Amino acid sequence: MLRILIVGLAGVIFSSAAQAADSRICWLNLDKGTAPTTLTVAEQTIYISADAASGTTTSIADFYSPSTTSFIRYEYCNPGTPYGKRTENLSGVASSDKIYPTNIPGIGVKLWFNNATAEGAFPSDAKLSFADNKPGLFSVFPGSHYHIQFFKTSDRLRLKDPLGDTVLEPNEYGYNWLSTPLASSYFLKLYIDKIKIISTPACTPDSAKNIDFDTVTPSLLKNGVERDLDFAITCKSDYGHYTARASITTNTPSSDASTIRVADASGNKDKLAIQITDSNGKAMKLDGTTSEQRSSTSQGPAEYSWKARLIAGAKPAPAEGVFTAKAEIIFDIE
Repeated sequence: MLRILIVGLAGVIFSSAAQAADSRICWLNLDKGTAPTTLTVAEQTIYISADAASGTTTSIADFYSPSTTSFIRYEYCNPGTPYGKRTENLSGVASSDKIYPTNIPGIGVKLWFNNATAEGAFPSDAKLSFADNKPGLFSVFPGSHYHIQFFKTSDRLRLKDPLGDTVLEPNEYGYNWLSTPLASSYFLKLYIDKIKIISTPACTPDSAKNIDFDTVTPSLLKNGVERDLDFAITCKSDYGHYTARASITTNTPSSDASTIRVADASGNKDKLAIQITDSNGKAMKLDGTTSEQRSSTSQGPAEYSWKARLIAGAKPAPAEGVFTAKAEIIFDIE
């Protein structure tokens, strides 16, 4: 007898359309821009005064990356799909203000992402939601960019290099992600080139000095009348010390800038003169070309002990009465 074996086969057939739809959950539409993309904040130098106030509300420097020029668009994203921002390569833990420590104690950095309509700080987490609770569109608009802020978080900094201490080394410091909070899942990344900081000493000079030669007779003038010209400048420095160079200028110098021409009671400026010597007795030029250097520790005074000597000018017999002269001391601080 011949038996015919009939075998029944069963299965499930997926339509190609359904298969394609499932594989396109949060699918990047390359016709609407490119991703992943890295935006770079160029190398920058922060300049700060040593007396700048510390705090976490007012930044000492703000820098920005270039903006995106086209859409980054993901389609068929399910409601509830997570997305957010993460930092990387930042040491330490952010404060409650989302300010992270940097290589310089007392300087913190805060990262922001601006989506061309609003700005939010790093880090953050959220989930997609759509009005009809169906898969929808996730878009990053053209004009989106990164914004970084630096804050002085302590009253005093301890810097070493007057040419610039490194606040941040060149590196990747943050990224925006979709679906999975990993750096490998980024669609935008923030790269920051080297950031340096230079601090300028904050100084307070003595108040104006008035030198009174009192009453000067011809016999006193013949030998010269000398008075002390003591002054100081006090600076706050983030480098632990500072150097101050003092020079002097006047609007009425002699032809060789060796003396100040003094106006007598009749306005004559060729009958009296004043010589200035520094703390070591060295004659000072009155055109700012000579100077005396003093060094001091941070917040300590740099002190000078100069002399002002009144002498007879090129022509004798100054008019009786009050005589006057002015000069200006100029400081160069490092």
